Amino acid sequence: MSPESTNPTIAGEVSIQKYQQDPADDAWLTNFFTENHLDFETMPEEVASPEQVRFVVHLTENAIYYPCSTELFKAILNRQSKPYLHARYQEVWAAVEQLVNDLITDERRRAFLLELLRIKFEHDTHDGIMLPSRLKKRLFKIFIDKSKIDAPLFPAKVQRNERVDSLISSPNFWNMFNWIDQQTVLSFESLEDLKAEAAKLQLQRLMKLCVARELWQDRKGEAAPSTVDYKAIFNRPLTGNGADALLAYLQRPQDAPGSCNVTPKKILWLSNEAGEIIVDLKIIRFLLGWGHKVMLVVKDGFYLNKVTRYDVERDPLLVEELRGASFIKDPGISKRELLEKLRTDTQLFVISDGTQERLNFLLTSTTFARMFKEADVVISKGEEQWRRLFGTPFQFTRDVFNLRLGVDGDEVVVNYKPKHPEAVKFSEQDLKEKAQGIIGQMAAAKSRGEKVIFYSAIIGSIPGQMETATQLLKVFVDYLRKSYTKSFIINPAEHFVPGMDADDLMYMWEVVQHSGLIDIWRFQTVEDIETGFKLLKRPVPPEWLGKDATYSTGCTKEMNIALEVQQEHPEMQIIGPAKERFLRRSEYGIGKLYDRRLSDIGLP
Repeated sequence: MSPESTNPTIAGEVSIQKYQQDPADDAWLTNFFTENHLDFETMPEEVASPEQVRFVVHLTENAIYYPCSTELFKAILNRQSKPYLHARYQEVWAAVEQLVNDLITDERRRAFLLELLRIKFEHDTHDGIMLPSRLKKRLFKIFIDKSKIDAPLFPAKVQRNERVDSLISSPNFWNMFNWIDQQTVLSFESLEDLKAEAAKLQLQRLMKLCVARELWQDRKGEAAPSTVDYKAIFNRPLTGNGADALLAYLQRPQDAPGSCNVTPKKILWLSNEAGEIIVDLKIIRFLLGWGHKVMLVVKDGFYLNKVTRYDVERDPLLVEELRGASFIKDPGISKRELLEKLRTDTQLFVISDGTQERLNFLLTSTTFARMFKEADVVISKGEEQWRRLFGTPFQFTRDVFNLRLGVDGDEVVVNYKPKHPEAVKFSEQDLKEKAQGIIGQMAAAKSRGEKVIFYSAIIGSIPGQMETATQLLKVFVDYLRKSYTKSFIINPAEHFVPGMDADDLMYMWEVVQHSGLIDIWRFQTVEDIETGFKLLKRPVPPEWLGKDATYSTGCTKEMNIALEVQQEHPEMQIIGPAKERFLRRSEYGIGKLYDRRLSDIGLP
């Protein structure tokens, strides 16, 4: 048994804080992120915000996520990475050199590309701070840009997929896959029990098959295998702390004890390599038959033999296998749009993670982060994904499993890392129930003859000022409540629940706002803010001067909703800045309470 199979996490957790005690250490830490192009403050359009990362990784306040092993990260922080990284860098160079030699036939062009890539390689590895995966991506990009080969290795990946499909379509495979010994048959007292056990046995065999590298691994100088020892594959034991847990997690609801309480799962499936994907899709179809929904994740662009968006859109075999799936191509889909799609009868979705490298949650797309957050469980594949998920001290917001072949190839290791105990998930039903509670209060107020007033105001649109914004909101709404009679005024800040992010809040309030019970929708004005600071007995700080609801991304969204609601309920009044002024805030950052573009003008 692999020693790693019973040790799902690495001991010696390292919690790195954003600000180090020593300014020199702080500068070196910042340099690590900027040199690897992973610093949100300097590259907000490419790097995920801290709020987005927290959709995936559970982090304490000011803690930092790093997309590499703890061992490597400590070596870089301690300025001792050069010896550690030398062998890893050479592996990167070997992969890039082979790519050039395999695909560039013209001798002069090949010599030019190799020299160009070598210059870049030596420059980026000089300081021993560049992550190998980031280095590989940079060199691949240069190769693609200069060679004009948009999808390197695509023909080879197509052949891989065809080879695996041919193998697992053969009579030899199906005879072994469906074989069951007589002793097993006789151990059950009813056909229903036998049927349930047969389905579980099929899933176990598929799990073993999906990491069987002999099906797709290229063999230099050897012909593609015409037969495979399937008996040896199916006899590999399932080991690791997640073997039983995964089978229990994925069980068919009607086979589960007390099945009325077991609901189908939303599974985020992180695909791995070409060839392997063919078996993955067999498992996925099996899970769809059990009623689960699956969100298949592929790479956004070329990364050696990894499955990419290009592959699933152009490989005839994958196109056919994914017929009927919903392809979500928008990298920044909203929570509302995503929930609408997941609410449909569609069971299989395909998305890109937004990257061209190993798992790196600092670079994944908004759509990936939101899909991760909406999933019930994440299933990953292979050694590289294991390193990023289990070979680090980080815990995640969802339960994570990994399937991989053991070191000696004689077992299938299934590891399980439960979500962080403090990770909170508000389901669509949770948010709707909270919204209905507020709607009930509004209806009761109207039955008492009171006017229902919804107050939209800046809460998090000014970075670093959320506490002040909440105080302003409270004192001003209290002031209105004392000033108005027969009124029910909603202060959104009073209904915040710990663990909610901006996505959750905006969705919950949208349900409330479409209830048709609002009589007056008031948007915060400059005068409201000035009055609030007077009530706080404080002068208006510079960062608040001239601000009103038009400065808020959330309020801009709410003005659009208010206008929609007013179309259905013309009697509702809208009070505040003119609607024409709500134009400058449109890019509502994931998990954020302020417009992402504010980062571009130097706000903290």
